Amino acid sequence: MRPSTVKERLGAWICILGVVICLLGCQTQVSKAPPLPPPLPPKPAQPRAVRPTFYVTANHLSLRACPGLDCKKITTLKLNAEVEKMGESQNWTQVKVIKDGTIGYVSSRYLSSHPVDAAHLARKKSKKTKPRKVTRPPEVTVEEGKAWPANQEPAPPIPRVM
Repeated sequence: MRPSTVKERLGAWICILGVVICLLGCQTQVSKAPPLPPPLPPKPAQPRAVRPTFYVTANHLSLRACPGLDCKKITTLKLNAEVEKMGESQNWTQVKVIKDGTIGYVSSRYLSSHPVDAAHLARKKSKKTKPRKVTRPPEVTVEEGKAWPANQEPAPPIPRVM
């Protein structure tokens, strides 16, 4: 056998080192993840805003998108429908319907703080009417047993058809 040279020995060590590195690279590496922070404490429940409850006093009341008669109609509320008052603008009240959560505006005059037995009847503005003319019956004069209005000739007789 021939004596090994330094170059051959170095080559063998490099080869062995490469095999060891390959084998180490194939092993699964176990690493510990940092521990998770503790969960945050639950937030305290925020108190719900207390809003006054009102009742509809009309048989059919339009719930509108904005305050005014020219605004889009969202739905119709029935007599004694429960609503929560959210705000007010002139003669209109912004409400939230308790039954389904719909929000809109209604005329303030049709809301009551307690349920009602009968619908609120709206007073309609009366139109200014002209006074009626008072007519008097025509004066009647009696001539020879016949009565007809004065200054008027009696109507001619109606012909009979046979």
